Amino acid sequence: MDLYFYETHLHTCEASACAGTPGKDYIKAYKEAGYAGFFVTDHFFNGNSAVPKDLPWEERIDLYCRGYENAKEEADKVGGLDVFFGLEVNFKGDEYLLYGPDKEWLKAHPEIMGWTHEELRKEVHKIGGLMIQAHPFRDRGYLSGIYVHPCQCDGFEGYNSGNPGYSDCYGFDFALKNRIKMTSGSDIHRVKDITDNPGGICFTSRLRGAKDWAKRFFAATESVPLVKDNEKVYNEGIAKLNEKNYGFITYSDRMKPDPENSPFGREIFLADRDDKEVLYTPFNVLEVKL
Repeated sequence: MDLYFYETHLHTCEASACAGTPGKDYIKAYKEAGYAGFFVTDHFFNGNSAVPKDLPWEERIDLYCRGYENAKEEADKVGGLDVFFGLEVNFKGDEYLLYGPDKEWLKAHPEIMGWTHEELRKEVHKIGGLMIQAHPFRDRGYLSGIYVHPCQCDGFEGYNSGNPGYSDCYGFDFALKNRIKMTSGSDIHRVKDITDNPGGICFTSRLRGAKDWAKRFFAATESVPLVKDNEKVYNEGIAKLNEKNYGFITYSDRMKPDPENSPFGREIFLADRDDKEVLYTPFNVLEVKL
């Protein structure tokens, strides 16, 4: 069986202030690593963006798409690697990967900056797209809290290789218990990290674009997240999934949750179905209606 690996979470220095690699410089490395392609998901204007804020909206969008366009141009020259467009938007430190919007859609929707979680998801769904909460239990010193919105997105990034193990583990455990579909990505910011921190999704046929992946995600017919801690899954690239797409991975012992001694340094707020954020302590101190 032919297998096709796709990176789903990648940043370029053209648009993400925290990235260190131009879009075109990822092409050779991802081909050599055996990937079929990747999604460029730079930080949007409400996140750690490298795009100046004092420019007209359309000009800002042109600059924002530069990393993706440079990567795609190089990929088209080299051949054999698909490059697709995505973006990462930010609310209160909780971030979401969007697959489906494109440059012209962004130019036509400057109001995106004021949308709520649910308004954003509805608009992305209108064009056949997908909204995934990136690293949902990410713990960082610059965050005032951890905000998790399982009801206002389509799934979780259950494995983010840029996270410490405990963050992924809590997200993975929460997603399993609440029947939330999961994806995987490396959250790569520098080309040198490809070998050390692989992430992404494995398919049995090539993707045709972001909306094609959204369609496959909702159908739950395939898509196996990659995890470096599970050599069998990573090397073979495929594992048997049940019909709900929860046959994800087996985590190593270092990633087992410890509810008695939570490692988080920030308070966790969990949003219910009405988008009301409630203080939450994993795993069962407080019941939140999802």
